[in-house]
Amino acid sequence: MYFTRKLKPPIINTEGILGIIGFVTFFFLIILSYRLAMGFGALITIIAALFSLVIMIRTRNMYYLASVIGQLLATAFLCTIAFYDIVEGRPFVIALAGLMIAVMTLMIIFILQKKMKWRTREVLEMAALPVEDVNNGFTSRPLQAGHLNYSAAELHEFSSFIRKNLIAIPVHEEEKIVFVVNIPLGRLLVFSGRYKDCSWISFDYEGNVTASISQRDYFLYKDQLAFDQLCDSLGKLFIGFYEDHRSGADQKIIDQFNAMKLNIITEG
Repeated sequence: MYFTRKLKPPIINTEGILGIIGFVTFFFLIILSYRLAMGFGALITIIAALFSLVIMIRTRNMYYLASVIGQLLATAFLCTIAFYDIVEGRPFVIALAGLMIAVMTLMIIFILQKKMKWRTREVLEMAALPVEDVNNGFTSRPLQAGHLNYSAAELHEFSSFIRKNLIAIPVHEEEKIVFVVNIPLGRLLVFSGRYKDCSWISFDYEGNVTASISQRDYFLYKDQLAFDQLCDSLGKLFIGFYEDHRSGADQKIIDQFNAMKLNIITEG
């Protein structure tokens, strides 16, 4: 799919900055003390494993299991190098390294297949595709985007699909399910249900679909697009997702995302 991107290029986020600091610190420690560097590396990989585990639990995306196992194996490998005589335990170290490489390779394959890719920027780009007007700025009001007929069970099944495929995070409320786009990592990790300051699409149990674009996400666009049209397009995008899902065309939804050909990691 060829299209003119309406989002600004992605900038490095807090997680990316912390990752760079971690790598720089690791290589600096190698100069000072090889064992100290391995111990620090083990600390980083165990933290990464915990993050991956929470994300897997929150999203039910089981592809993250490869990430969890791979990072735990990396922790064990680095701890072995840091605290034990690797010459005496060479067979164990070699076996551990081989298993770690195998699992990490599987994780890389999943990443290349976009099985672990968050679809945030693709959702925002797809919502902006039909919007050409640049005639008003941001407002905080949600917009009703349409009406559907569905049962609670059908809506919950759709919610599971959206969550597992990293399209949005569902927040279940008494009268509706809200799909939160671009949820901050901190809220994801602590299982927060706060979403009012995020972009979201709600499906209530009466069939009403409402959408809202957050100020933060609105200013990710290069131009000040017509806000009402943008919200309407976002709501209708998810209505389309629901209709495709109900008809059994889940792969069609995934193909739409993949056709955007955005970066497999940074979503840029």
